[in-house]
Amino acid sequence: MYYIYNTLVMLSFFKSSKKQSPKKGQSFYHRENLIQTIDELNYVLSHLDSPKNTKSKLNLLFQNKELDTIKVKSLADDFGDESFLLEPSSGIPGHKVYFYRISSEHLRFLIQIQFIEDQFFFASTKVYSESLLSDKDKQNVIKRIIDKYCPGADENTINFSIEDPKGNILFTHEDIYYYIKYIANNEVSKKLKKQFFGYVKPTSGDEIKDTLDNLI
Repeated sequence: MYYIYNTLVMLSFFKSSKKQSPKKGQSFYHRENLIQTIDELNYVLSHLDSPKNTKSKLNLLFQNKELDTIKVKSLADDFGDESFLLEPSSGIPGHKVYFYRISSEHLRFLIQIQFIEDQFFFASTKVYSESLLSDKDKQNVIKRIIDKYCPGADENTINFSIEDPKGNILFTHEDIYYYIKYIANNEVSKKLKKQFFGYVKPTSGDEIKDTLDNLI
């Protein structure tokens, strides 16, 4: 369990654990990007100020750093060299995603740190293994979240949505893998939420009409 504790909490994890060689190409990182569309952005932002959030007395930490201290100019010093820098075609101006692929014993971690116009707003850690993530490994991760932010929560809880005193959010998601996601409650997130509120994805008919209008 120690290596999981170290991974989730200690900043030194980035420097002490083995970084996987960047053998994956752009298509891999594009698929792994958790915000590929404006709809996915709105889903992430919907967790801000949600009445369903559990309040925590502690400020959320991502790799032992408070969310409002994550700066693009200090990424190399804080986290080392990224495995890949993706500039996705998400329709969100200035969107960049820094990926880090990490291994620790039998566990694997895919970390993504996302910026808009070089301002941090979202991060995620995907926890998996060489095969399927075992229930034991998953429970160790969950126990760390409960012990740190939600004392007294049911140990059988799998999905969390936790809000710290600054309004930052930690929420989790489980499918084949286990995801721990962080949203900064800052000016960038508030601007994005306001900018894309009520966004409706164009239908194929609207796209054809817009194309014809441009061509004729």
